Amino acid sequence: MFDTTRPDLIVVSYAADIPFSPRGIRTRALMQRLHHEWNIELIAGLARTSPISSYARATHRLARKSLRFAHSSMMLDKYEFWAWRRFRSWQPHADAALLIGFPFSPLVYAARLLTAHGVPYVVDAGDPWVVTSLRAEARGLARIRGRRAEYALWRGAAGAVVTTEAQANALRSLFPNLPTLVRPNGFSIADQSAFYAPNRASARTSSSVLRLVHFGEINSERVPIARFLEALAQSGIWDEVQFHQYGSDWTRSLNRLSKVAVVLHSPRVWREIITIAGDYDLAVVVGNRDPMLLPSKAVPYLQLPIPRLALVEDDENALAHYIRDKRGWMLAHVYAMDAAEKVRMHISRKWSRTELAPPASESWDCVTEEIMQFLDQVLTTRKSVQTQHSCVGRGNETG
Repeated sequence: MFDTTRPDLIVVSYAADIPFSPRGIRTRALMQRLHHEWNIELIAGLARTSPISSYARATHRLARKSLRFAHSSMMLDKYEFWAWRRFRSWQPHADAALLIGFPFSPLVYAARLLTAHGVPYVVDAGDPWVVTSLRAEARGLARIRGRRAEYALWRGAAGAVVTTEAQANALRSLFPNLPTLVRPNGFSIADQSAFYAPNRASARTSSSVLRLVHFGEINSERVPIARFLEALAQSGIWDEVQFHQYGSDWTRSLNRLSKVAVVLHSPRVWREIITIAGDYDLAVVVGNRDPMLLPSKAVPYLQLPIPRLALVEDDENALAHYIRDKRGWMLAHVYAMDAAEKVRMHISRKWSRTELAPPASESWDCVTEEIMQFLDQVLTTRKSVQTQHSCVGRGNETG
């Protein structure tokens, strides 16, 4: 039942109901906060609710491979047909809208009709698309169409929310009058109690064994880590180097490691991960090839009760910038051959719980509050609400 005293907000987020999608997690966190002051109409894609059989997975893989050329050379993205069907007869009625992507085609189709109906909108984009991307996948007609569509999307926007300063700078250079907020994802306070739970008994049998752990997928968008891991093993500092992978390795690069013991694990829910992390020496975050992107796992890694290692190609990287003022982190270049001693020193230090605890400013409570206040400022259809809060280390906003 809608409250007629509150304004109406349309939220478009294809990934809203996808359980482990970074955009889905962000959407659900924002929805929880926005519901206090808006009547929400959510437009989302269809979430998968049942496991996929191995046969179906193989069929889908073949279908994706056969359609990849069409997606990258003609269509805005592989979700465009869904977007066209969903919005072809849409009549938006609201005071404002929040468009959350990736993917981008639903945002483009929604924005066209929102503009036609005089509904102001803010775009919350986690990744660059075509206009500002350093590694745009689209080519040919798809690139031309994407560039035209993205320019129109930003030109019509009342504001932009992005996750890195590099993305914001790229947008500012093209749209200097577009109000912009830089705000990465947050971590869940509900999971934080696991951080303070007693550490499990370590499975380490020798201090000369280095146990690295990575939570999440390894894919072609990440910087290559095999050479770095082999260099650690060849350093001679440890009798054995283990790399524990919780998730898929789509690159299969871990299979080619000869001197590193790779241990594969099934993915776990984050609360469990916080608990089991105490079994390891160092948590690894793998940076993106596109230096404008911040790996989504970087923020929840702040909750792990062990030191962390960020692997990047160079210092001009969103991950390097993000961890610069965060405690418990070590930065290393994936092609560095002399990082083993620095790793040894990093894990040998006695880190206190206070030093490793995540800053409150990175919690979802503070992240959503910042975005909420930004919406208040740029969406002139509703009165600005003055909210008292205790969040510190606020995001960067320009206009």
